[in-house]
Amino acid sequence: MKAILLLQISTVALSFSAHAHKNHVHDVKPEQKKIEENSLKYEEINKAYEAEVKPIFQKKCFDCHSQNPKLPWYSGFPGAKKLISSDIQEAKKHLDMTGGFPFKGHGTPEEDLQAIKDTVVKKTMPPQRYKIIHWGSSLTSFEVTKVKEWADQSLTRLEKKD
Repeated sequence: MKAILLLQISTVALSFSAHAHKNHVHDVKPEQKKIEENSLKYEEINKAYEAEVKPIFQKKCFDCHSQNPKLPWYSGFPGAKKLISSDIQEAKKHLDMTGGFPFKGHGTPEEDLQAIKDTVVKKTMPPQRYKIIHWGSSLTSFEVTKVKEWADQSLTRLEKKD
């Protein structure tokens, strides 16, 4: 008898808590709300990224800005190993391109696009000490144009109100 009574009380309590919570609206962080609102735009931007820009970034940027860097032959040397590891960690904090757009990092997707655009136009990446050893690591003028166009089109797409 006690078991049946306990079961009935439990059932009522569970159904009450489910119904009591039913209409409660949780606060959504503004950044999360913006991401949810722009998810279709991000998908469109990522499609263009995959087709036009990712191949460029794979050749020129992924050695530092991805989870799977191709380490140079000298990366096993004690001093170089520490420096390379530190540089890659720092690069991924700023921008990790591993999973496609939107990228992981500390900026919003819009901030990342603007930073990418500024970086390719000003030619501030890769760092000078990297370029000294890795000739050909800088973007060509054609690659700069492709990346800048993609960033501009993506920023415009995000600014549009649907």
